[in-house]
Amino acid sequence: MSQFRVVADVNLSSDERAAVGGGEAVASCAKYFPFSTKETELFWAKAYDGERLTAIAPVVRLRKRKATDMLRPPVRKWLGPIIGPLARKTTLLVDTAFMAYDACSPFIIAPGVDRPAVKRAISAFLKAQKKVDTVWISEPPEEAEWAATEKYHQFLTLPMVRIVTENCRKLDDFLATLSRNRRRNFRRERDTFAKAGARIEMWQGVIGENPTLHRQVMALLGSSEVNTKFNVPYNDVLTNPQAIAAQWQIVLTAHLGDQVVGFMSCLVDGKRLMQCHGGLDYKISHEILAYHNLISRAIEHAIELGCDALTLGPFTNETKKRAGGKMRPIVSSLWNRLPGDAFFAKKVFSKNFEVYRGELGAPTYAVDEED
Repeated sequence: MSQFRVVADVNLSSDERAAVGGGEAVASCAKYFPFSTKETELFWAKAYDGERLTAIAPVVRLRKRKATDMLRPPVRKWLGPIIGPLARKTTLLVDTAFMAYDACSPFIIAPGVDRPAVKRAISAFLKAQKKVDTVWISEPPEEAEWAATEKYHQFLTLPMVRIVTENCRKLDDFLATLSRNRRRNFRRERDTFAKAGARIEMWQGVIGENPTLHRQVMALLGSSEVNTKFNVPYNDVLTNPQAIAAQWQIVLTAHLGDQVVGFMSCLVDGKRLMQCHGGLDYKISHEILAYHNLISRAIEHAIELGCDALTLGPFTNETKKRAGGKMRPIVSSLWNRLPGDAFFAKKVFSKNFEVYRGELGAPTYAVDEED
């Protein structure tokens, strides 16, 4: 029997966060919880050793979703109408989507605690929940080894991207770490943006306290949701207008005349500037390279803040790589309650997930020196 007692809770106090060493990304995550919906419910799995809080993990309950929704569009198109309505599953998702897509484990564990043991305890608690069909946990490879013996099928999914700014005191220091091609592209992208008469503005504070900015951010988030190829099952909470309004963030906006054509919002956690959200108008923004310039200004601001890295979340586009992004592999561990579901998920579903990037042992991502 495990030494840990695990409970579900929707609240997290500042003292509890401090007890497990949670930073600003965890604090930001907690601000989404009041905006759970019937379909997307957030809660904390809290593990105690006696009366001592030893670990927490953010959990997203996705109720009765079509199992085909996460598949690649071509597969979803033909398989969805056949089995989608019949394969509605409730999934418990444990990852860092609400923690600025941190590239660490979503299990926030106090120092000195047996990490694999407390993860197994939380895993057992989640598997024991009623009316749950699937548990999906995403972690870096070195953090995911414990799940291999707990009846999880494991595979690689989208890696996380970070741009290293450690030891850079000015932008030129960072540019010196790039290849000649990347330095040339970096300057060309800035020149294209400037020649168009565009500019980047920066604002920081609680987004809801700036109604104009809040409206602009929500419009750009809506545009991005329409144009993305990825199905984000928890977007009803992640981009909830009230949840966005509650966040204290550094917001970079790309302007052309009186139009806002792109934005990037970030928080600071320790020595990292972490992107939380971003959006483009997908019209003018592409012509003037707004996204490239939002990233380059964020790199510059990370240096100004003395940060060691700018994190950009999942590797969803090549621009993150061209900016000098380094990839950190992510392993997804998938458990299904029913043996038939487990077999079908392993043989068919997992390999056709939009985020699937190979079986364990497959080559991981590297950054080429030349584009």
